[in-house]
Amino acid sequence: MKTLLKTAAGLLLLVPLLSLADSISNEVRSAQQGAMQISKAQGSAVNQSFQSDVWFHSIDISLARDDNYNGYFQQLYVEFDADTDYAYRQVFAELSLTPDYGNERIYYTSSVFELFSQSSNDWLGIETDLEHHYPTNFYLLTIRLFDANTGYLLAEASGYDLSALDALALEDYQRDRIQTSSSVEVSAGSTGVVLMLGLCLVFFRRIKRD
Repeated sequence: MKTLLKTAAGLLLLVPLLSLADSISNEVRSAQQGAMQISKAQGSAVNQSFQSDVWFHSIDISLARDDNYNGYFQQLYVEFDADTDYAYRQVFAELSLTPDYGNERIYYTSSVFELFSQSSNDWLGIETDLEHHYPTNFYLLTIRLFDANTGYLLAEASGYDLSALDALALEDYQRDRIQTSSSVEVSAGSTGVVLMLGLCLVFFRRIKRD
């Protein structure tokens, strides 16, 4: 049902360069981790606040885009795979963020999608750019699944159950922008001072005429 968004593969043909390639790979991996935080919870025993005949098998969280380098990110990627006791089940998802000492805000509601028993091919990935209304803070993520026909809650997982969904360092684009300040520098020598005095004199003469 779903396909991988990005794939990468490489092949080294020269055996003497394998150790060098490993070293480069480690450096690249370290650099990527500096720009993105990834947390994952997986397995049949994933803790969740509520489950019925539908449950979460795996949840993957990624944070990206810290333009002002303050440790808070403006892009959130959530990927999860849910299973069901039924051969086929139509559901929709609701995702929300709750800041420390704040109210829960639903930021995404999906369209209807299908779950096929315990298939690993029916996962859903959601990438969100936070544009406004998200002050710099640590957020608790909550994921809920509802029956597409009745609207009944089928499964729920949040930061209260999984540490991977808690204390997400986020801020919206407006706060993550790199602020640039501009200043005007004025310098004047003897000629510049005379010019400024001349302009002031003209200004005062106009005031008297008025």
